[in-house]
Amino acid sequence: MNKMIYQHFSKNDSSFIDKGVEWIKKVEDSYSPFLTPFVNPHQEKILKVLASTNGISYMSSRQFLETEYVRVLLYPDYFEPEFSDFELSLQEIVYPNKFERLTHAKILGTVLNKLGIDRKLFGDILVNEERAQIIINRQFMLLFQDGITKIARLPVRLEERDFTERITTVEDYQELDICIASSRLDVFLAGVFKLSRNQASQLIEKQAVQVNYHLVEKSDYAVQVGDLISVRKFGRLKLVRDNGQTKKDKKKLTVQLLLSK
Repeated sequence: MNKMIYQHFSKNDSSFIDKGVEWIKKVEDSYSPFLTPFVNPHQEKILKVLASTNGISYMSSRQFLETEYVRVLLYPDYFEPEFSDFELSLQEIVYPNKFERLTHAKILGTVLNKLGIDRKLFGDILVNEERAQIIINRQFMLLFQDGITKIARLPVRLEERDFTERITTVEDYQELDICIASSRLDVFLAGVFKLSRNQASQLIEKQAVQVNYHLVEKSDYAVQVGDLISVRKFGRLKLVRDNGQTKKDKKKLTVQLLLSK
């Protein structure tokens, strides 16, 4: 493996790059495909670079189905992936929806915190006014079906559905224009959420801020167009446009605040 590859990514990526190298070696040694667990979009990009660098074929489940996290197939050139090779399962979360609605946050909290199910075992949670679904690793279907019997105060059960019954969701967001003195992360967060710079810095110090699915602990991180930023208890936002500078040299930026699902 070319060690130069590490220089193109953050130090925080090193352990995942090591894991990706292991997976690629398995493909090379066995001359057979390898299916990864669910990975986030940033890790998805890393795997694409690693595969290309090593002459291994690559396909993401995103090419068949749009989800927040995806599974990736690494494979020799003779293999021709199909959707079924990604081993996904769509589970309907059946619940009494007459008086209360399940939200993305409630479902995620139950799965991660109360049940302790690893994030790499499911790809997305889909909700609308009446229904809720979760897309999971098919091999762990019984774990999800037996483990998830109650969310918040509601009794629930999981039933497998065909992907033709998948809920269609539209990402809801509010666009916001801000003017800030610099692209530092603490300055950016203070401008978006109307905090003092000290308050923004404390959020970063308390490990409440992720950028592109990575924990960022330095207040001077330079925010860039395209960055997806998650702040615990505040929500998620994306920097979508750099609109130049004001006459006083302040940066004019456009941000999308992603509204809770």
